Amino acid sequence: GRPVGASSACPMAPSLQAACAARCRRRHTHQAASDDSDASTGSQAEGSSGARRSTLPIFPLNVVALPSATVPLMIFEARYRVLFSTLLSGMDGVEEGLVQHDCDWCGTKRFGMCYLDNNGNMSSVGTQLEILEFAGVPDGRLFVTGKGRSRFRVIEVQSEKPIIVATVEELPEEPETEEVVALATEVADLLRSVIRLNIKMQNITATEDQLEPEELAELGARDLSYWVGSFFSDVTLLQQNLLEEASTLRRLQKEKEVLSETVSYYSAAAALKTAFASSPDDTDSGASRGS
Repeated sequence: GRPVGASSACPMAPSLQAACAARCRRRHTHQAASDDSDASTGSQAEGSSGARRSTLPIFPLNVVALPSATVPLMIFEARYRVLFSTLLSGMDGVEEGLVQHDCDWCGTKRFGMCYLDNNGNMSSVGTQLEILEFAGVPDGRLFVTGKGRSRFRVIEVQSEKPIIVATVEELPEEPETEEVVALATEVADLLRSVIRLNIKMQNITATEDQLEPEELAELGARDLSYWVGSFFSDVTLLQQNLLEEASTLRRLQKEKEVLSETVSYYSAAAALKTAFASSPDDTDSGASRGS
């Protein structure tokens, strides 16, 4: 299987992702490895106090799935067609001949995603997703939309063929403090600014839903911190770092830094665009006076 598109919160997401990536790649890529070890240590401590364990089929992919964010997928490999048909058992339009009724996950619509890097290494911290929508096409492919529900750590890989099946431990989340809620409001406002500046730079017409994604108003601080991370899909190392981060406060602080730099970048670019747009007339009039 492979994604038909990146995790996307609104129609402008791809260009926003590129802009945010330009601001954060240099600063965050070199420090993500050290941050990653800190985050992993924190998550390990979280999971050592009797957290709930379960068995999940794992879908490894070069995409970081995040809680509260949606991930569109196109499924075409035979083994994954069997997996997703089994997950969707009982739904109209499912090819029942592919369903494995003896699987623990038959009909659950739940599966895990773990990031797979370019060297084939799979991250131990991933996201459990729930299938929201699916559509089949005559050639057997499945188009699936999954939504992230919770984080987990892989405790043990039970099998690797034909698909990866693992024992996973759900990672707990911190309570939302007043400081976290206040910071989440700041981050939401920064993202609004980035969206509006992006639209202005591209000279495109946007609907109110595009200017103001409903998630900005509806999500709580913790869920918002994950959803905002879906805009950084061009920097998967940063996304994985945000996913593994045990502290909602620290996750939001990192996002505030990236978005603040992106707003500054867009503001400067918009000013330059305005200046250059007016310069030809000034040049022409100056040349005319000189002659």
